Amino acid sequence: MRDRVPESLGNSANREEIMVTQGNRLGTITVVAGLLISTTAMADTLKVGVVGPMTGPLAVMGEQWRHGIETFMELNGDTAGDTTIEVVYRDTMGNPANAKQMAQELIVRERVQALVGFGISPSAAAAAPVINEVQIPTFLPHVASPALMEASPYFVRLGQNIATNAQVAAKWARENGMESAYVAVADYAPGHDVANAFKPAFESAGGTVTGSDNVPLSTVDFSPFAERIAEAQPDMVQLFIPPGAQAVSMVKALAARGMMEDTLIMGQGEAEDSDIHLFDGTIKGFHSAIYYSESLDNPENAAFVGGLQAKFGEDVLPSTFTLGAYDAMALIYAVAEEMGADFDGDAVMEKLSGYSWASPRGKITLDAESREPIQDFVIRRVEDVDGQLRNVVVDTIPQVHPISGS
Repeated sequence: MRDRVPESLGNSANREEIMVTQGNRLGTITVVAGLLISTTAMADTLKVGVVGPMTGPLAVMGEQWRHGIETFMELNGDTAGDTTIEVVYRDTMGNPANAKQMAQELIVRERVQALVGFGISPSAAAAAPVINEVQIPTFLPHVASPALMEASPYFVRLGQNIATNAQVAAKWARENGMESAYVAVADYAPGHDVANAFKPAFESAGGTVTGSDNVPLSTVDFSPFAERIAEAQPDMVQLFIPPGAQAVSMVKALAARGMMEDTLIMGQGEAEDSDIHLFDGTIKGFHSAIYYSESLDNPENAAFVGGLQAKFGEDVLPSTFTLGAYDAMALIYAVAEEMGADFDGDAVMEKLSGYSWASPRGKITLDAESREPIQDFVIRRVEDVDGQLRNVVVDTIPQVHPISGS
């Protein structure tokens, strides 16, 4: 068993206190080791545990995971080969302190053989000791901390390493003539990860970072930050602001100074299609570097979006949360078709090493070393499409490696 969560994770996990005391670790070993037999499923049934925020301030994650999981099962049935797939949910209410308990409950009481979810890095890190002890494959739809994968050899990332987005944005901006940049990120660990990845990538490509701001999470008035950015007159602005009210306020503050029209404003998930209704027309022209767009033209995405809207309504749009859970089920089904309900952790991880499949986002290959996706990234721009604001793909960067960003 890995004795503890790596210390490096403490700087990349929203600054939550995630260290587990030695006594608690021993308690976990005793309880879980004594009940390892509980992880053996009933014959021909594979139980998947989904753990994360189903209620509370981060409930949108849990809701959209459920959309992705249920859409996949609607399209593919509840069997993989001869194995019946059953899904069980547990709610952390967005509190990392609940994640370990919920994971242990799913493993011991519900006898799940795979886990999906967690949502934020501290939650996944808190559950890592239990996951490592029982060697249970764990699929992370959207957890993005670069350091997190060190916490467990049974983690599989299905979103992005957040630093990769920043590297892609920096390189694309330089290739498209941006000479100077200003970096404005939320003042917590993921924001710092973005800043620390963007600056060296932009400067190594010959650009200059003229200024930076760490924006407190408590910020309500973004006008002082927008004013400093405007005064610096950069060619581009790299943003990382939590989606929702803060992202809306920051965009409006930049627009009030004419920057949405005159400057390349680049973010990540601030204006997902599923959230874009929160913005007014000032969001037009906003760019993002990410790995998925609802508008991607491939058969897998057509089936995904069509299945989602058939089940949940024509107005429901997919997000990267929805997609991550959908792709997690695709991997679980692929393994179950070959291995059945005997989900031996090490055997599953060996099978998934270097595994490739066709996702709604395009071709994905799980990097054998990092257990993270090698995948296409897209540059999106918000445009008015038939009277509705939508992210439109303006460029594609094929098969980006999660570590190098190229």
